[in-house]
Amino acid sequence: MADVRKRIENKNSKADKSIKTVQTILYQGNSITTARYEMSELQKNLMYTLQAAVRPEDTNDTIYTFKVQDIMHDLDRDPENGYRNLQEATKGMMQVVFEMYVNGQLVQVNPFSSAVYDYGKGTISLRVDPNMRPLLTGLTGNFTTFGKETAMRLTGKYAKRMYEMFSQWKDVGTFKVGILDLKHRLNLYDPESGREEYNITNFFRFVVDPAVNEINQRSDLLVRFKQHKTGRKITDLTFTIKWVRLEQELFLPGIENNTTLLGDKLVTRFGLRPDQRDIVLANFELVVIRKKLLEIEKRNSSRPIENWGAYTAKVFGV
Repeated sequence: MADVRKRIENKNSKADKSIKTVQTILYQGNSITTARYEMSELQKNLMYTLQAAVRPEDTNDTIYTFKVQDIMHDLDRDPENGYRNLQEATKGMMQVVFEMYVNGQLVQVNPFSSAVYDYGKGTISLRVDPNMRPLLTGLTGNFTTFGKETAMRLTGKYAKRMYEMFSQWKDVGTFKVGILDLKHRLNLYDPESGREEYNITNFFRFVVDPAVNEINQRSDLLVRFKQHKTGRKITDLTFTIKWVRLEQELFLPGIENNTTLLGDKLVTRFGLRPDQRDIVLANFELVVIRKKLLEIEKRNSSRPIENWGAYTAKVFGV
């Protein structure tokens, strides 16, 4: 069977052909996308790295070995404590249970069955659980695709999970989900015990809003959502999802006269306040704005920007 991994190189513009953005496309079974579990940022990044290494033709005995020094810079924002952080992450992942339905069966499984550190060689070796393996290669019939590098760029653990969910529906363009269902996927609600974390106000404040804002700023998706009520209670959300490639969108024919689109990008993706957006639109030609935004994106590809609003404001002097 052909390898399901793809590496895609996108040239940004004719004016700068030397800069390329490389994406490793991950194929993930929808059962994982919708599963109930919780992982930290580091644990999710390690999971993405493992997913990129798994091949459909691998056997259940295949062991995946990585140089800790090579991967920690990409995995962790504290590389000086890489070994300790990685050991704590893998120890925690051995206790993480993915709870999901596969072919009508409830499956409860750890992401991998063992993690072995070789201090002499500076490596970590992971063994994938046989029940998890086909879900990491898209061999389950229904799967989600997304860019490994884009997913790893996201820093919030809820942003990462919701980015995967939105990626499942990006071709359809809409994703409707119940509040309790979304909480269940994020391990914030247990239907058996009735345990529920965050009231509705704090759920939006600490989970939904930060995740959507980061996805809009740091990924290839633009997301909006509407709340739906049953009686006076908010019970459902509908997310509208637009899959974009920023460098292509910024240079679409005829867009040079579309201040609405660029103005929207300045706020939703680049983090400016509305008053800062208005100053930028009033003082810069649109072609200059597009060029600066593309430069910001290129900068972020090589070194992630922590505060997009502050960085963009500094670039435009607002």
